Amino acid sequence: MMKIVNLWGLFSIPHPPNLCYNPGMAERFVRVFSKLDLSKITPQLLIYGDISGTCAGCQKIDIKLNQPVCPECKSEFKFIAFRNIRAHLPKLQQLSAQRPSVTIIDYDDYKRELSASKAADFFK
Repeated sequence: MMKIVNLWGLFSIPHPPNLCYNPGMAERFVRVFSKLDLSKITPQLLIYGDISGTCAGCQKIDIKLNQPVCPECKSEFKFIAFRNIRAHLPKLQQLSAQRPSVTIIDYDDYKRELSASKAADFFK
């Protein structure tokens, strides 16, 4: 089942050539909405809290942000959701530089859509 999940992505914000600006500051994190299949996201999702993360696939806890795979189920983390994104904004630049293939998704959207999906399955 396809659901819309809020994603965070890097987009270049163009500046007119006659204005002075810092070229290093041209890219910003902005929200992007995209339809994704939750059943494909969950096995490859790292849910990161204040100091460590949890694998959404196998529920292994105490996973560090820089680990590319789950130590338990060996699933590659292609998606990361932060429980409190505002507390981790400084880490986003570093994360995007180290692992550009990772997609950051909004935790609240993921949780809401996952709950709705479970409720729909329950009432079938």
